[in-house]
Amino acid sequence: MKQTEPSPLEDQLKQVHDFIAAAYVNYQIWRVYTEHRMKYLKVLRRYNSFFRASLQAHFAVTIIALYRLYETQPDTISFPILIRDVSDPNLRAHLDTMLDAARLWREKITILRNEVYAHPFDRNTIEKFAEEDVTLNKLASLIDISKQLLNAICHALHKRTFAFDIDPSDDTQALLDALSYRY
Repeated sequence: MKQTEPSPLEDQLKQVHDFIAAAYVNYQIWRVYTEHRMKYLKVLRRYNSFFRASLQAHFAVTIIALYRLYETQPDTISFPILIRDVSDPNLRAHLDTMLDAARLWREKITILRNEVYAHPFDRNTIEKFAEEDVTLNKLASLIDISKQLLNAICHALHKRTFAFDIDPSDDTQALLDALSYRY
């Protein structure tokens, strides 16, 4: 039996899922590093160059993946572009309301992506995050809104949703615990 090729829309929805998954997984690893810093301080110091690079990389991927989800360039795969093409006026109104709920945070993510990662200015990164009032919980909220938006689109169009069931937190802590036993 020949499998049918996914439609361009299905491909786009899968790519959006992958952006969200990348943001979520990298955010969770970064969050373990930051929330449990004192518990694993000896390990983090022992492997300082690795964990410093890892911390920066996981956070950068989180910001860049979230940015991609809300980018407004017409040649991108993002929520504003997907929602723009929804023909059902009721569904589009519902999705626009959800997108509006994310507007403030996606604007902050855009600023961070542009000024910290893509086009860095001569300013302290920590100061920029503080200036934009970005917190762990606010990033988590934007990731959750993104999951809800994608699943609202998928359910309306295909009567299915994506599962977001990968959480690297336990594995990250187990790795840090294993390294801790050595010191």
